[in-house]
Amino acid sequence: MKKVLTPFRVGLFVLVSVACLVAFMLILHRGTFSRGETMTVVAYFRDASGIGKRSRVQTAGIPVGEIEDITLVGDKARLTIRVRKDLGLHTDASIFKRSESFLGDFLLDLQPGSAGAPLMPDGGVIRNVIDAQGIQTLFESLAVITGDIQAVTHSLREVLGGDAGEASLQTILRNLTQLSSEVEETARNSQANITAILENVRAVSGDVRASTQGQETNVREIVENIRVISEDLRRVMGEVKGAVQTNQTGKGEVLSTLQKLDKTLDNLAQVTQDIRDGKGPVGKLLEDEQTGRSMNEAVQGISEYANRLTSLKTEVTLSSVYLFNSGSSRNEVDVRIIPSPDKYYLLGLVDDPLGDTSISYVTANPPGLYQPAVQKITTTSYNLKFNAEFAKRYYFATFRFGIIESTGGVGLDLSFFNEIFVLKTDVFNFGNQALRYPRLRVTANITLFEHLFLSGGVDDVFNSPVHSTLDNRLISGRDYFLGGGIHFTDDDLKAILTITPVKP
Repeated sequence: MKKVLTPFRVGLFVLVSVACLVAFMLILHRGTFSRGETMTVVAYFRDASGIGKRSRVQTAGIPVGEIEDITLVGDKARLTIRVRKDLGLHTDASIFKRSESFLGDFLLDLQPGSAGAPLMPDGGVIRNVIDAQGIQTLFESLAVITGDIQAVTHSLREVLGGDAGEASLQTILRNLTQLSSEVEETARNSQANITAILENVRAVSGDVRASTQGQETNVREIVENIRVISEDLRRVMGEVKGAVQTNQTGKGEVLSTLQKLDKTLDNLAQVTQDIRDGKGPVGKLLEDEQTGRSMNEAVQGISEYANRLTSLKTEVTLSSVYLFNSGSSRNEVDVRIIPSPDKYYLLGLVDDPLGDTSISYVTANPPGLYQPAVQKITTTSYNLKFNAEFAKRYYFATFRFGIIESTGGVGLDLSFFNEIFVLKTDVFNFGNQALRYPRLRVTANITLFEHLFLSGGVDDVFNSPVHSTLDNRLISGRDYFLGGGIHFTDDDLKAILTITPVKP
C-alpha cells in the first residue's frame, strides 16, 4: 500500500506545483491589476529612460497602477498607464518620474488632482507631466562644478603659492599681533582715564555736599549780610553823590563813576536775592537738599555705568558637528556678549549643509499639448545663516529668543553640574512651507576640559527625512549629529594672540 501512495503523493505535488506556476505566469503576464477594476490613461514624456512595462505607478507611496505599454510618438515617449478606477482620477491630475534609487531605477508618482475638476474618462490624457532630469544632465552639472573648483584652486595657488604668498601670510599674522597689542594697550589706558575722571567728579560732588550739608543757616546769614552791605553801600554812594553835586569841580567824571558803581550794586543785590530765593543752579544747589542728592545720585549712576562697561565680557564659541543622514558637517561660530551673569546677547554665523528649501508653482496659460500646465518647483539655496538672540537666565534654566539661523525662534538651555552638562533645545523655521512642522533641534553638550566640549543630538525631530530626486541627498527632515567645539573668553583670546609665534 505504501508503494502505491508514495508515487501518488509525488505526482500530486508535481501537478499542484505546475498549476501554481502556470497561475503565477498568467498573473504576471496579465499584471497585478485586473481589467475590470482599472482604466487606462496616456501620458507623454520627453525622457522615458529607467522605466518600462510593468513599472510601478504610486500615489502617496501606495501602488495604484502600472505601465502597460510604451511607444514612440514623434520625439516623445507615449506611456499607456493602467490605474485603479476607485482612485478618482481628475482632468487636472499630474504625474512625474522619480528616481527610486541611485542605480537608475525610476517609478511614476501620480497625483489624482483636485476634487472640483471633472473626472478623467477611460483613455484620457494626463497633461500635467513633470520630467525629471536624467543622469547625463547631472553629470554635466557636476563637470561644470568641477571646472569651477579647479579654477578657484588655481587662483588660490597663484595667490598663496611661492615666497610672495608666504610673505603675505606672515605680514598678515604680524599685523594681527600688533593690532591686538595696541587694542589691549588702548583699553588699559582708557580704563585708567575713565576711573580718574569718575574719582574727580565724585570728589567734587563730595566736597560740595560736605560744604553745604548742615550749613544752611550760615549760608542764609552770608547772603543776608551781603544784602545789608549792598544797601549800606548804596546809601553811602547816595550821600557822596549829593555831596559831589554841590561841588562843580570834576562833576561829570564823578557822576559817571557813581552811576556805574550804582548799577553794579543793583546787579549784586539782584544776584544775592536770587540766590537767597533759591533761583538758578547755584541757588537750587545751596537752598534745596533734594537737588544736592540728585546730583550725587547722577554722579553715582555715571560711575556704575562706567564700571559696567569695564566689566563687560565676551565669549567666542567654535563648533562643528557631523550629520549622519546628510553625510556632511554643520559649522557654527557664536559670540556671546555678557554684561552680567544672568543675561547675554548672542551673535553668530552658521554653515548649514541642509540649506533653505522653498516651494513655488509655475502655471503655463494656456498649456501646450505635451507641456504640463502646473509645475511644482522646489528650490534649495545654500547661504550662511546668522543668529541674533537675547538670553535671560533663571537658576539653571536659560531662555533665549530672537533670530535662529536667519528665522525667528526660541530656545531653552538647562545647565547641570556647574555648566559641565548642558541640554539645549531650539525651535525655529516656523513659516517654511517645505516643512510640515517647525524645526526642533535637541543638543547635549558635555565639557571634557576647560575649553573643549563634546556635542551630539537630533536635528529636525518632528519632520520625516526628504531626499533629493536627483542625487538622493537629504534636503530636510530628521538627522542625527555628533561633534564638538571649543569656547574661550576675550581674556583667553588676548593670551592666545600675545603668545602666538610669528616667523620674522
